[in-house]
Amino acid sequence: MRLWLPVVVVVAMAVALTARVTSDGFLSIGRCDADTLGRAYGPLTTIYEVEDGELAGICHGVDDPAVYRAWSALTAFTTASERSTIAAFAGFTNTSGKDVIAYAATLDLAQTEFLVGVDLEMVQLDLPIVRRVMVHEYAHVLTGTAQGADRAEPQCASRENRYGCVTTSNYLGLWVDQFWDQDELAALDTNGYRSASEANRRCSQDPGFPSTYGATNPSEDFADSLVFFMFSNEVAPAVRPRLQFLSTFPELVQMRNRIAAAGLADTRRYVHSCA
Repeated sequence: MRLWLPVVVVVAMAVALTARVTSDGFLSIGRCDADTLGRAYGPLTTIYEVEDGELAGICHGVDDPAVYRAWSALTAFTTASERSTIAAFAGFTNTSGKDVIAYAATLDLAQTEFLVGVDLEMVQLDLPIVRRVMVHEYAHVLTGTAQGADRAEPQCASRENRYGCVTTSNYLGLWVDQFWDQDELAALDTNGYRSASEANRRCSQDPGFPSTYGATNPSEDFADSLVFFMFSNEVAPAVRPRLQFLSTFPELVQMRNRIAAAGLADTRRYVHSCA
């Protein structure tokens, strides 16, 4: 996750991890396998197991109030049922040299379980920023586990379903149909992202992206847009169609309403690097 104030945008890349093959043929990573899970961005200091959407105990490290603070930010807008595909919640120390302050990683090829990791420096930021980070990460879990994720597609074997591996019954498949064309998808590199220069070029042509980072690929576009939607931010006119699209999903509106009911909405106008 990158942090550009006053707008928070999140780098939540698929994490390439060495996994094992289970008896049912799926690649999987143990939710408490700190060595494997820490290879991408840095050592995991604490791993909480999650059962039925609730923290169920520590399986690595020690209790960390800072990590729990980030978990509380996640529970501000989700129910236990909506968190049921999160199997582990962890804190990590970023030693990768990359601007990543949070990530979501699938633990199995079937994408039935995710780990969410939060950088220990990020969770010390102002709580409104931490909440925005958690909405972004939850967006990646949501699109990876929702109906319509084509888990049998070979190109999805090593990364989160972001585009091309989702059907139009999935949020992300619908998002691609609505806001991305084939030429734009073809411009993505082999890792599924536009370069920074390409993202800036795309933003100059289309100010509808919620952020420059949102212009790097459809998954980040969806996740950053969901952040602005969830917190009821006033956005530039070019960005409004994305938020209007999100408002067509009653379950997402319910999450937004929980944030508003808790007094956590932020209706201020945010600066958009694409707008």
